[in-house]
Amino acid sequence: MKNLNGIYPALPTPMAPNGEVNYSVLKTLVDFEIDQGVDGLYVGGSTAESFLLTEDERKCVAETVLDHAAGRVNVIVHTGAGGTDAARRLTLHAKANGADAISSVPPIYFKYTTEEVIAYYLDLIESSDMPLVVYNIPAFTGINMTQGPIRELFKHPRVVALKHTNTNMYELERVLAHNPKLIALNGYDEAFLSGLSMGATGMIGSTVNFMARKFIILRDAFQAGRNAEAFRLQREANEIIETMVEVGVFSAVKYAMTLRGVDCGACRGPFKPLQDNDKKRVRAILEKNLGEAL
Repeated sequence: MKNLNGIYPALPTPMAPNGEVNYSVLKTLVDFEIDQGVDGLYVGGSTAESFLLTEDERKCVAETVLDHAAGRVNVIVHTGAGGTDAARRLTLHAKANGADAISSVPPIYFKYTTEEVIAYYLDLIESSDMPLVVYNIPAFTGINMTQGPIRELFKHPRVVALKHTNTNMYELERVLAHNPKLIALNGYDEAFLSGLSMGATGMIGSTVNFMARKFIILRDAFQAGRNAEAFRLQREANEIIETMVEVGVFSAVKYAMTLRGVDCGACRGPFKPLQDNDKKRVRAILEKNLGEAL
């Protein structure tokens, strides 16, 4: 199994004006991210609007990224779905196309028991023999994968990493203390430095797409003991993130990428496109904190 440590952009899904996936721009996006020096790509997650895509679109997106990345960096494919059968199909497709690992949120909408949630993950592992990154995002799923008996899942040898999209860093530290081989990838960009301080060794994030270098330097500064520099970089990133959250983070990330020369289009409904005033706010905050005109 490959080492999955590092900095990963959670790729958005570029859309054409007619609302269809723009696979040509997706290839450009892959090249842009690799040129920034990222360690890998995270495909089909929340930033990708995965649950607004059809299953066939999700497969085509994963296949396009894997084919175009061509082994230059790690590729983790999120294969989570509302049910086991769909998640298994997406998982087997990711494996067949060369993914380095799969990832999944817990099954959502229905209220499943802990045993059912664990069985869902084991089904994906056992049907594919793929390394698994557990995607913990309780704000979206209502299930906290770092609390209670469900944590037993981390003892499985194919569960290699945790995408911790949660601000509870105590739980992150405790999971790592009890599972020292587990890789922790921080999920909330605004808490990257906090995650590093509690044992995370990388991140998977939306805003990594357009400011990966800032997060790479932040990580390097922290690891070298330059804490004041790391804190300054996190504060600069947070000023950007604060504005993006206020206007709609997924739409704002796509607009930021468009400003960077990779036209990702708009998000699918029911997300609304950014208004002109919001675009001005995003452009201004990026120019202030990234130190370049856009």
